[in-house]
Amino acid sequence: MVVVAIIFLTLISMALLSLSLQARISAIRTAQGIQARWAADAGLIKAIIEMNNRLTAKTWSDTSKPTVTKEVLFQSDQSFSYQIDKDHSGTYTVTSTGMTGPVIKQVHATVGLKGLFDNALLVKDRISLMPNTLVAGYNSEDAFDTDFDIKIGTTSTADGRIPIGPGTVIEGDAFVGVGGDPDKVIGAGGTITGKKFSLQEEIDFPVITPPLLPNTSTALSANSTTITINPTKSGTYTGINLSSGILEVKGGDVELYITGNIDIGNGCEIIVRPGSSLTLYVDGNINADNSNGFNNQAGNIKDFQLFATGTEQVFNIKAKSSIFGTIYAPDVDINLYPNAEMRGAIVGKNITFKSGSSFYYDEALRDNVSIDDVGARFIVKRWNED
Repeated sequence: MVVVAIIFLTLISMALLSLSLQARISAIRTAQGIQARWAADAGLIKAIIEMNNRLTAKTWSDTSKPTVTKEVLFQSDQSFSYQIDKDHSGTYTVTSTGMTGPVIKQVHATVGLKGLFDNALLVKDRISLMPNTLVAGYNSEDAFDTDFDIKIGTTSTADGRIPIGPGTVIEGDAFVGVGGDPDKVIGAGGTITGKKFSLQEEIDFPVITPPLLPNTSTALSANSTTITINPTKSGTYTGINLSSGILEVKGGDVELYITGNIDIGNGCEIIVRPGSSLTLYVDGNINADNSNGFNNQAGNIKDFQLFATGTEQVFNIKAKSSIFGTIYAPDVDINLYPNAEMRGAIVGKNITFKSGSSFYYDEALRDNVSIDDVGARFIVKRWNED
């Protein structure tokens, strides 16, 4: 009986040891699986960062996409590899493989381009729409599209950040900052045909850096004359001063970096002729008198783009064309004096429409983003794990 008892206890001990060993092996494999997943996630993050770095540096090429093979994470035995593919529809897919010992985990991410103008009007603080203002939309890339997704909003949660004047119509949605109360942030005047809601996550505002352009150390000035500039005149200037003249852009794509102010006198204009485009980077203020402003005759929203690149700026802008363009100035107070309907998109700190007007958002700005667009970046749209 003693021998039988010893054998019985030995068998129980061996069974317990086996269970313990199996549990330990399972725990190790689980831990290695978690570590391999972390490594795969790290590879995905690094791939997106590298893709966006190349976009910013304007060195992105579909024929020479970044790739990594078995890069070791700092002070660990984990490594990752990733590769980037593009299908016939233009969709990018990032496959990232994380490895820890014998365990391998993979994540697959569908990556797309995101531009600066997902919304018709976007501010950090206040949108003021004076009486009888219309905010609507269209799609320059699809004439048959009639189901427009129009949004205006603020990232603020303070009361009264979107006052809406009587007779104003917003043919779309209006949103407020994360955790804000739409009924308190958005005014009761006018009509919003869509819904009012608060954001579920913060909106980022990428910093735009002016390109390196030839430095002229001079200002563009016109007094009772017309100055014509073409792509050979792209460069850095100390200002634009139009006391009684016209600045005409023609002959192709022009980029100007203005380190000072833009002053446009009574009756003066900056005109973008058909077949041309103007991209303005401005460190200073924009001041416009009566019957003047920016006149985009080129026929496309992206043919006139304005980017604020300084600090403590104010833009007083007037438009004399039915097609205006885009403004990206997330830290700037923007005052608009439209004389006709305006088309495009605007990002600012505060936006004020001084008079009743019509503002049309072009959905193509959101749906057709190019790697050549200023401020475009890659984002993960969806992902799955093997």
